[in-house]
Amino acid sequence: MKSALMMAFVGAIYPMTKGENAVNGSERTVTQVNEATEVEPLFTAVLQYRPESQVDIVTAGEKHEGAYIGSGDGIVTGERLRGKIRWSLWSANCVYPLVRSGQPVPGGLHLCTMDPTGFIETHDGARIRFDRRGYGLRTPKQYKTSLTLVFGTEDARYMWLTKVLGVMEGEFDEKAGRAVWSVYVPTNP
Repeated sequence: MKSALMMAFVGAIYPMTKGENAVNGSERTVTQVNEATEVEPLFTAVLQYRPESQVDIVTAGEKHEGAYIGSGDGIVTGERLRGKIRWSLWSANCVYPLVRSGQPVPGGLHLCTMDPTGFIETHDGARIRFDRRGYGLRTPKQYKTSLTLVFGTEDARYMWLTKVLGVMEGEFDEKAGRAVWSVYVPTNP
């Protein structure tokens, strides 16, 4: 698994060097890339979809790729980061709206892009924003997800997060509207 996660880190570096990252509304240019040889768990998140109304969008007014799918909340648990999470998701080529409305879904494999964004309110009062790029792969038996995450915060205790890329691997239960994310960061950032 670690080698697959490292490939995601490498794949995320190129877009960031081109200024395509928008954490806190500003572009970020990478000036140095340290080779990360190992990753460690940052947190596990259990996310629950809530209403599909656009009034529930967590980060309104920003440009996102794909159609608005929905928003929700959840819990983040980890040794270094824990608290509550609020998020919104945009996706291209997503069949989840068909599932939610009870319409037939095409069989076989289905790949969609995922563009979630949101905030983590930590147990000790910090607010951490996350932005992402990733994919969901739906089969008739399961829905797997993978993202590269960037973080932003003004809280000095968590400023180290603004200097690392996170990688998420997860699963989505479309019947329950629930996702589980396992998020990793480089060891000793």
